[in-house]
Parts: sequence; structure tokens; C-alpha cells
Amino acid sequence: MESTTGPDASKTPNSDLPTMFRPPVNRAMRVLDRSFFKKTVPLSAATVFKSSDISRVRGQLHKSRDLLGLPRTSSIREVKVDDEVKKCLLLREGVKYDG
Repeated sequence: MESTTGPDASKTPNSDLPTMFRPPVNRAMRVLDRSFFKKTVPLSAATVFKSSDISRVRGQLHKSRDLLGLPRTSSIREVKVDDEVKKCLLLREGVKYDG
């Protein structure tokens, strides 16, 4: 007899994703329209000015659950600040810049 207590037992693959990241559904589409699947998602990011601090800051954001946690997506991005490339950490939806 097979066990049904595994990670995908009675769970759809997208059920743990926030609503804004779930793929759209259009069952009437008969010809693939790739533009239907493109979405712009507004997110905030925390810029880390010293590369040596990125693991410490990432750990603190992960512990406080403010880091964006999407499967198969890296939460670390590179941005250009004053002609210099810096690293930033993507924050979960709901965390807004207030400065």
C-alpha cells in the first residue's frame, strides 16, 4: 500500500504560492498566446552595500520571513547604484518601502 503523506499528497503544486505568483488560467485559449502569461509584479528590495554582509543580511531577512521565497527563483539580484553594481535582496509582497 502506498503512503499518501508525501510532500505532494492532496496538494496542487501552486497551492503554496502567493496568489500574485500563481499562473493565470484560460481554458478557452486554443492557440498559445505568450503575452497572457507575462506579468509585472511590484516588489521591494533591500540593497546591501558591502558584499561581505550579504549572507548575514539574508539570514536575518529569512529568519524574520521578510525575504521573498519562491521556488526556483533566486532572491538575490544585482542592481546599478551610482554607476556601481550592488546586490539586493527581494522582499516578500506586503513589505513596502516607506522612506
